[in-house]
Amino acid sequence: MIAYLFQNRLKPKLFSPIWVKTWLKRVWTLPSLLGYSWQSLRWTLKGAHIAPSTVISNLTLHGEASNLSIGKGCSVGITRMQAHAEIKIGNCVVINDGVRLITGSHDINSPTYDHLFAPIVVEDYAWVATDAMVLKGVTIGRGAVVAAGAVVVKDVRPFSLVGGNPAKEFGTRDIERFEYLPASWFGPVMAWTGRKPVTASTPAKPASEPECPAAEPQLQ
Repeated sequence: MIAYLFQNRLKPKLFSPIWVKTWLKRVWTLPSLLGYSWQSLRWTLKGAHIAPSTVISNLTLHGEASNLSIGKGCSVGITRMQAHAEIKIGNCVVINDGVRLITGSHDINSPTYDHLFAPIVVEDYAWVATDAMVLKGVTIGRGAVVAAGAVVVKDVRPFSLVGGNPAKEFGTRDIERFEYLPASWFGPVMAWTGRKPVTASTPAKPASEPECPAAEPQLQ
């Protein structure tokens, strides 16, 4: 993550007032940046696939780290993931604090309490709100919103709104175009990119990793 931000950093004129202000912000937010970078690095070293432009606040992961992949520009809060099967998170996804993604369970009809595992998929621009739980085998469609505290037991249609236990659809997302980049909302990222916030339509120009494109909804 640090290498990514350095490559895409704002470059004000040397020793100008903006240059001084920018570097003061970078120094001030360095501890947070190191914390975010460590979260990505520790799981990447264990086999997870995490894009450099994604920000993870604090992740507790059980199972195989190699089953986890997170795309570009995501914002992942304080979360718990059980990766006994694949967890695939797309680009520009928002996952708030307290969210749990659980890929495993047990066969209630098995006399030996057999395990059951199935993957979880969270598609681009989806938002999983605070304390929601997503259970095995679920796909959350592109641009969908899972309300706070919801328990998702079945697939969520693209751009739909779901909530409750078990989660049920109660609306659709009224949006014509996505123009945000969740990772840009974090202070250390703003300090390096110099934008507040960076949007998907006007992202910092990456050297090797393109950001999430602005996208129009396609309801299904």
